[in-house]
Amino acid sequence: MSMMTLLKDAMDDKKYDSRIQERSLQKGILKAEELKKQTENLVDDAENAEYVSIETIANDPSLK
Repeated sequence: MSMMTLLKDAMDDKKYDSRIQERSLQKGILKAEELKKQTENLVDDAENAEYVSIETIANDPSLK
């Protein structure tokens, strides 16, 4: 696999990165329709989430 292919794959992976979506939309790298379609196809993984309170984290000695 060439270096250019690896670079293109990395850039494609970042295309929908929530941290840069607004900038990608403004620069025309990403179209609003693409983003909407991608967002609609995301799987809801809420059932696998583990909810913890801030108190639990603050009182956990392994995290200090």
